Amino acid sequence: MTTAAMQPLPGLTDDLDTAQKDLLESGCCRLTGALTGEELALIRERIAAEAAADVARSADHVYAAGSNQRVWSLFNRGEEFLRLAEHPVAMSLMETVLGPDPLVSNLSANITGPGGTAMVPHWDQFWADRPWPNALAAHVIWMIDDFTEENGATLVAPGSHLRSEPPSSDALAPAVGPAGTAMVVDGRLWHGTGANRSSGSRRTGVLAYYCRPYIRQQENMVLSMTPEVQKGLSPQRRKLFGLEFHEYLNMVGGPPRDLPRY
Repeated sequence: MTTAAMQPLPGLTDDLDTAQKDLLESGCCRLTGALTGEELALIRERIAAEAAADVARSADHVYAAGSNQRVWSLFNRGEEFLRLAEHPVAMSLMETVLGPDPLVSNLSANITGPGGTAMVPHWDQFWADRPWPNALAAHVIWMIDDFTEENGATLVAPGSHLRSEPPSSDALAPAVGPAGTAMVVDGRLWHGTGANRSSGSRRTGVLAYYCRPYIRQQENMVLSMTPEVQKGLSPQRRKLFGLEFHEYLNMVGGPPRDLPRY
């Protein structure tokens, strides 16, 4: 695998073409204005309610000594999250890095509060044997609140998706951005959540994790997605969540009868 020098963090942009170019060259991009204020308010409110409900029923995933919380399985928690998973911006950027027909691998939220410690830097496709000539997975990190250096913006090492070893710690830069920004991280990029050093700022991000259509998803959607949600999915959504036949994969009793014969 090519070893490359670290690159500067690409700037914020409101242009999709520029974001796609940044993603391919640096392994990350930040596209501003991808969500409206109305969409942000709804998602923020719903995540806060679901986080509180998880705590109330002792099913929460609170960590970092109580400062941070993950809210899992957002695909089971409302139409607004299904819409977010299939957002045109997400689909366009995922197809840029993963090719056609990417699957939703997981959909969760991460809430970081004051005192929240930094995540250990990592690759998102550590589970795959090297070499990694291509991204097998990628994240869209939706900034539901402003991401600042003080409140623990995601740390990324631009260009590290072209390296075969972790970069030095001083290569990590905080990927700050205003609420409504879609940040994309190539699965080969070295990155991690930053520490929340603020005195009272809690910030929420939605982590939409995708993979190529032949990769096993992080969540087993057949079992993790409730039957009620599955029944209401359109054929396109079923395909997006890996519940449909794809290129002789995911068969049930053999391929569909209307598949062209060879």
